[in-house]
Amino acid sequence: MFTVLTSPSGEPGVANCDFVIFPDRWLVAEDTFRPPWYHRNCMSEYMGLIYGQYDAKEEGFVPGGGSLHNQMSAHGPDIDAFEKASNAELKPQKLSGTMAFMFESRYIIRPTKFAMETASLQHNYSDVWQGLKKNFSA
Repeated sequence: MFTVLTSPSGEPGVANCDFVIFPDRWLVAEDTFRPPWYHRNCMSEYMGLIYGQYDAKEEGFVPGGGSLHNQMSAHGPDIDAFEKASNAELKPQKLSGTMAFMFESRYIIRPTKFAMETASLQHNYSDVWQGLKKNFSA
């Protein structure tokens, strides 16, 4: 992942907006567990796929599609990506034939009325996480 452009704010370490790309790249941490990357951010993320497949959602994220996760919204890979990452052979892997981008902002991104009412809106977006099993107990 590469930050291509940033708009700094007056607060050190906090950007107004970053533009990031996800081009072809190597995953090279040999003999290490690469856990799926579930997380929450203090920044809002709008991500889009230009071409190829996005490794966190190979089936449900099509070129031209986008997703929005506002500040502190939990998100991460779908069940298939979780299983693939959890069971992958721990050797260098190249992710190729893909290009995704992300705008990350310290501000909440508010979708327009048009965006919330378009026929293209994926109303069942959260279903990709419904089958995840609990792997930890209290």
